[in-house]
Amino acid sequence: MPPNITLKHLASQLGLSVTTVSRALGGFEDVSVATRERVQAFANEVGYQPNQSARRLKTGRTSSVGYIMNGAQGDFRDQFNTRLLVALGQALHDAAPEHDLIVTTVPEDRDELDTYKRFIDGGKVDSFVVARTRIQDPRVDFLLESGFPFVTHGRTGRADEHAWVDTNATDGFVRATRYLIDSGHRDILFLNFFSDLYTAVEREKGYHDAMQAAELTPMSRHCQHGYASAYQAACEALSSATPPTAFVCASDIFAYAVMEAATESGRVPGKDLAIIGADNLPAQMYRQPSLSTLEVSFESVSQALIELVLAPAGGTPRHRCFDYELLLRDTTG
Repeated sequence: MPPNITLKHLASQLGLSVTTVSRALGGFEDVSVATRERVQAFANEVGYQPNQSARRLKTGRTSSVGYIMNGAQGDFRDQFNTRLLVALGQALHDAAPEHDLIVTTVPEDRDELDTYKRFIDGGKVDSFVVARTRIQDPRVDFLLESGFPFVTHGRTGRADEHAWVDTNATDGFVRATRYLIDSGHRDILFLNFFSDLYTAVEREKGYHDAMQAAELTPMSRHCQHGYASAYQAACEALSSATPPTAFVCASDIFAYAVMEAATESGRVPGKDLAIIGADNLPAQMYRQPSLSTLEVSFESVSQALIELVLAPAGGTPRHRCFDYELLLRDTTG
């Protein structure tokens, strides 16, 4: 077999026409299942790789999914981003091995929409996964107006108009807060993202619903993404005249910051102060005491995102919602 294997070479060896081989590899149903399987097996055996440039010219598709990270909402050092990207990459490989996940970052001082426009105008991707959605999200507005395929990780104010995958944050944070109330805590502080994020609103609603149902006064503080802002907020709360006895945190990163602030103030997390985080990030395995947290499967969420982003365009937008599991560890006693 020649070193640069082409469709013509495959067709010659298989005794089929080039058109039949091409359509068999493309999965077209006008080619019998037996022929498609035979062609694919032989292509795998000889190491055939399709000419992606030629395929793109012919189909107008890139076999690529885009993911654009805004520096204001974390970067590759952010464990949430890295864990989601790893899970997305694996899910895309499993569902469509010929596809690639194209990832780029946008500095905080740049207009994120310019990158979306550049990707679309340059024909770099076929679709986008849009994460950390806001209630009024300019990215979603732009993509809807452009008619460009996308799915969001999280809902928006226009959720009925686009495909999305999300978690039932309200229910999860009701359960986390209620657990602390049932454990005897009354002064429970919620450390949250800023409220322009859709998930921040849903998480805070769950906390407020649980506190109000118990006739307790809600206490919330909002932080920038990252450790430093949460650490400062925790230090201020713990040094106040009426410090909380428990924290519910919108992320594990915030919870780690609370643990450090608590230790520095002479408190023992899990004994003097209860703490619950969210996302069950890998770093918790190396921390003592171990962090109680809310978890949803990144793998299941990513598989759903890829399923929806690869789905044919048109029809009613599809949605998937996953429930959190409350994992109780050392920091809740």
